[in-house]
Amino acid sequence: MRRRLYFVLPNIRSAQAMMNELLLERIDEDHIHFHAKNEQTLGNLPKANAVEKSDVVYSALAGFVFGAVFGLFGGMLAYLVPWWFGEVTLMVIPYCMVLGALSCAAWAATVATAAPSYRIKSYSAQIEQGNILMIVSVPLRRLSEVRQRLMRHHPEAMYSGVWPAEHRLFP
Repeated sequence: MRRRLYFVLPNIRSAQAMMNELLLERIDEDHIHFHAKNEQTLGNLPKANAVEKSDVVYSALAGFVFGAVFGLFGGMLAYLVPWWFGEVTLMVIPYCMVLGALSCAAWAATVATAAPSYRIKSYSAQIEQGNILMIVSVPLRRLSEVRQRLMRHHPEAMYSGVWPAEHRLFP
């Protein structure tokens, strides 16, 4: 299981230093992403993709559930009203549920790419000022170690949280 750490960095030099520090910590480059107002200024640093900049996954899951429910109602309507749809078997219900779930999931994911993520939205003022947002995904067992090392070696970086949030079961 991995957790995402969010850091706000003041400039590109700091971002490159943080990238090198994370690579020395054996964090794979595929788990480090940067987001800035003008992404051309990031150079060869890995840019955040659509999954990190928007709520595509959650929207697709919600669309899948709603589509399955509406497909259930549509399939029941097709089965219970034979004079309108013709004679259909009971198998029309699962077919409608699958078709509704897949089509609504695809539609919701497509729509969600246009809206920023609720996690990224809280950093929009800082990104507009020219700062760079770094999103790094680390294994849960190394979370505190990596966070403390980065905060110790890079005091200019503003640590702004972890997602999903840390939960303590017992004090």
